[in-house]
Amino acid sequence: MCGEWAEEMRILDALGDYLQSKSSVQMVADDPLLAAEMLLLVRIMFADGGLTGEELTLFKSICSETFGIPEEDVPDVIRYLRETGYETSGEQAALMFEGMSAARKQRVLSHVVSLARADLKLHVNEADLIERIAKALGYGPEQVRALL
Repeated sequence: MCGEWAEEMRILDALGDYLQSKSSVQMVADDPLLAAEMLLLVRIMFADGGLTGEELTLFKSICSETFGIPEEDVPDVIRYLRETGYETSGEQAALMFEGMSAARKQRVLSHVVSLARADLKLHVNEADLIERIAKALGYGPEQVRALL
């Protein structure tokens, strides 16, 4: 009887641990600022009409190092953002950062520009999106030109 009770407790503990740990998709879904930042990154990756290996590698690195999202979860996060973010424009996502620190805004813009340049080409759609995001983040025309 005691062995059965111990086994039941082990199962309940494991279930509790599982329920308390959030999946990466849940983490993004529960944090509007994180979702907005990641949505901008996904938008810039697809702005030139496709996704290159270099862009995906850099995005996975950003997800892991900046957001604590394991690389193996990145495809699910991208799928979630593409499925749920279609109603949100890049400008609307960028406006989420209006009250954020200058350092956080700079990080967002730095990641966007890095992803756009990951394939060593800057497509006109990427440049346009960078310009719109930078403007929404409060950067002036001269700063945007310097970025591009």
